[in-house]
Amino acid sequence: MIMRIENEGFTVIELVTVILVLSILGAFTLSFIGNAVKTYGLVREQNPLYADGTSIMERVTRELSDATAINTADVPQYPSWSSKLTFTTAAHPPPPLTAVRPAASVTYELNNTNLLRNGTIIGRNITGFNVTRSSLIDATVTIELTLNSPSDPSIPAFVLRTKVVPNNYPGDYTGRSFNGDYYETVQ
Repeated sequence: MIMRIENEGFTVIELVTVILVLSILGAFTLSFIGNAVKTYGLVREQNPLYADGTSIMERVTRELSDATAINTADVPQYPSWSSKLTFTTAAHPPPPLTAVRPAASVTYELNNTNLLRNGTIIGRNITGFNVTRSSLIDATVTIELTLNSPSDPSIPAFVLRTKVVPNNYPGDYTGRSFNGDYYETVQ
């Protein structure tokens, strides 16, 4: 009796197919890892900028919430924008153990890449500070802050935007006017 022994192994077509499939999977994996590394670097670079931007925006919005008057020459109505914001804050009675806080004029403006509050730098690496007010009577002010990385210009800038309705604004246009009694400590 003759036993027939077949050749065992893979054909060339099977080997080429497996190599091709593994090459495609490897390319996708390397692409995924490359994008993850780029995203990590972007987040790592923008995180301090975002932290600075949110603290600056918080300070501006808290002070603007205390405004009794907004300089309409500095803050045009929408769709026009300005890089300067001037307003007057309310005078407040003294909290316990402190002096009366008088009304004050506050000006925020962009000077090159520095944001100034009454001439003092409160933020750096800012490429845009834009302000506009609502064309309606509700005194809503929109603030837009654009920050850019100083160390890597290839990283895209990002924009923070918020709307503020001053709580001490005269009249009760929004149902949120506190008639000059709104007070928040801003340091």
